[in-house]
Amino acid sequence: MLSILIISCSTAESSENEKLEDSGEIVTSKIIEDKNIYNIDDLINAGWKKNKQFDNSEFPDTNGIWYGFFQKRDIEVWIYNSHDDAKKFGVPYAEESIQKRPGQTDYMIPRVNRYHAYVIFGNMLLLCEDQVSDCQKLIDQLN
Repeated sequence: MLSILIISCSTAESSENEKLEDSGEIVTSKIIEDKNIYNIDDLINAGWKKNKQFDNSEFPDTNGIWYGFFQKRDIEVWIYNSHDDAKKFGVPYAEESIQKRPGQTDYMIPRVNRYHAYVIFGNMLLLCEDQVSDCQKLIDQLN
């Protein structure tokens, strides 16, 4: 019963995101249900360029945090054990990150915050430079 509820909620959320995209509004978050387990090599093979790995000791629920880029857009990747962990632990940090005003710095990258959207996909949190479509292009390469 719980599985049906989760799937129906995520389907409703995806439909809502699609409606917003169709209306021309900028979507700042998206959760894509995917039970696959990805690792950093999957992203590299899809064309994401790894630049730096961060110390994730203050985020014990992550398997790793990396900064890199894809098609000239910054994308930070947080890897978790599962999709459920990515939603549970990743969404609060992502919401906080994209709410920062221009000029505020990010703990992980001590310069002006560059993330304005995020996507939860499989066991990953992807922080997107400008909008969800920046990350969606990378996700499309994984499928």
